[in-house]
Amino acid sequence: MSKINSYLPRLGLKLNHVTYGKGLKLGGWPFIFRFPRARIQIGRDCGINSNFISNLIGLYQRTIIIARGKGKIRIGNHVGISGSTIYARERIEIGDYCVIGANCKIFDNDFHSLDPEERRRDIYDNLVTRPVVIGKNVFVGCNSIILKGTRIGDSCVVGAGSVVSGVFEAGSVIAGNPARVIRKI
Repeated sequence: MSKINSYLPRLGLKLNHVTYGKGLKLGGWPFIFRFPRARIQIGRDCGINSNFISNLIGLYQRTIIIARGKGKIRIGNHVGISGSTIYARERIEIGDYCVIGANCKIFDNDFHSLDPEERRRDIYDNLVTRPVVIGKNVFVGCNSIILKGTRIGDSCVVGAGSVVSGVFEAGSVIAGNPARVIRKI
């Protein structure tokens, strides 16, 4: 049974043309999906936890990784993700050796128009999108939200429960809502 549990999610990735490197470890069944013009690339030796017992901090959901429209998601090598959502309509990049803690959300768009008339009519043509870039060696604490246009430099730490928007220099400890630099490493 465990061979089937580890093979079927990978088969789903191949059928959906998601590229991934050797050593991908899937704890549970993540939902990873790309729309026809979108791309998802996952590096070598990554771990994606979606099983409620795969991360003892407690997962609220399976990991969800979606690239929609012409969205691109690039996850570097040796990255760990637990029960988080990564949703791109433009571009999200996560550098090598990053840890994305339990229940985080990373978005490069607003999901809905700010215009109430467009929301009412379900128009998604004018969504605001801006790329998200997370550098190498970044630790994002559990339950954090990374919003569109955010750039986090190498070796940063994002405190648990932070709401992150903006540009942050390498080696920063970032925390709060809204998140700000609380010290340098």
